Amino acid sequence: MDTFDTAYANYLKLLAKLDKTDDIAEKNQIFRQLTQLLCELEQGLKNKALPGCREELAYWL
Repeated sequence: MDTFDTAYANYLKLLAKLDKTDDIAEKNQIFRQLTQLLCELEQGLKNKALPGCREELAYWL
């Protein structure tokens, strides 16, 4: 499993944990971890881009 896949798996686990907890302090900590993992996922996508490809990443809301 490469770095992107590992980060995505961790992201999904933390997202599930965020949904289950009621403690605000824990939610804050999980949110910070999710934010860091999103940065790692974005870097993973940029690293997987084809050489010479100047296409910007698209974000879906």
